[in-house]
Amino acid sequence: MSNQKFAAAGSESWAVKLTTLTGHLFGGVCELSRLNLATCRSIFAGSQQHFEGMLSVQTPEQFVRNQVELLPWVASQAAGYTRACMDIASETAEKLR
Repeated sequence: MSNQKFAAAGSESWAVKLTTLTGHLFGGVCELSRLNLATCRSIFAGSQQHFEGMLSVQTPEQFVRNQVELLPWVASQAAGYTRACMDIASETAEKLR
């Protein structure tokens, strides 16, 4: 009889652990989804501004200057996304331990 109680207690703790781990993984996926949506919004807004700036270009020099001015913004967007993605991954990994 005690073996049955022990087995039941063991399976309950395994179920609780599995539920907790699944919740942490789902939370990490949700955070990553939020990050992706926020990044898409930011990129679309920036692209719209860049396109509007391109409409006012009249010379090839202005075109090149406009393209070059875009590079730091793109780099900062990529760096921010990568940093946030790594933060989410490390937080999720820490919760899973």
